[in-house]
Amino acid sequence: MTVVYIDSVFVCNTLIDYLLLLSTARLTGKRLHRRRYLLAAVLGGTYAAAVFFPGCGVLSLWPVKLAAGVLMAAAAFGAQPHFLRLTALFFLVSCGFAGCVLGLGLLSGGGVPVENGVFYTDIDARVLLIASLAAYLTLSVVFRAAARHGVQGALLPVTVCLNGKSVSLTALRDTGNTLLDPGTGRPLLVAVGAQLTDLWPPEDRALLNAQALRSPVEALERLNRREARFRLLPYSAVGVSGGLLLAFRSDWTMIGGKRYERLLVALSPTELGGGFSALWGGGQREDEQVEIKTSAAASQNRTSAS
Repeated sequence: MTVVYIDSVFVCNTLIDYLLLLSTARLTGKRLHRRRYLLAAVLGGTYAAAVFFPGCGVLSLWPVKLAAGVLMAAAAFGAQPHFLRLTALFFLVSCGFAGCVLGLGLLSGGGVPVENGVFYTDIDARVLLIASLAAYLTLSVVFRAAARHGVQGALLPVTVCLNGKSVSLTALRDTGNTLLDPGTGRPLLVAVGAQLTDLWPPEDRALLNAQALRSPVEALERLNRREARFRLLPYSAVGVSGGLLLAFRSDWTMIGGKRYERLLVALSPTELGGGFSALWGGGQREDEQVEIKTSAAASQNRTSAS
């Protein structure tokens, strides 16, 4: 007779579901919404526990499992674009995660008990913990690094801070991005405006939504210039005659582990290609500028010495 402890089933599956959702989000490079993932994980843990209640055996049928997975994905990613793609990736990550946990559990000799497709409590907690963390690291680090941009080091973690509030993004290093800060000549960050909503005070959010950002001149006028950080930035793109973007100067921005004080951030009214939440053209170009300045200084020193 199998003894199942409902509280342990709930906790165990909630933790695993949270890791699954977090892995899915990290693989996409989207901004992380950890509270939504936790809520979805709690729903998953509740479903897992309900399977073991008397008269609830129907919950273990695969159509119900599929519906429960879609419900979890909706709770975690329902407010984001490309929901169907995110849901499909969530299921793929779940399959890979389950395979990793099961394989590592069998290799350890402890096994991973499963009843009705649900992890239950007659289990070596150390085996489950090690296997789950190993699977999470494999999915979020190895698989992501195997992606084309990851292998090339083109994905950069970004944190933008304004007035004591901060948001986290994932930027694509775009060597074709030649936009520069007119005031300093430094590279600037281009970010999806909708991803920065948490930075704005409540009274300004309606003035800085995606629709408003399509008309940056009007948006700036409606802001009444009470925020001196905002300005208009001219740009041009392939196949486009040119236009304007609303931009603001952050308190500081961390890009790939490097901190930039008062970095200019341009707000894109639309999603960026490839699903990335930001584009960064710095890094290599900054190194080239330093090299040029160093060479010029060296030449000046030689001239002075002669």
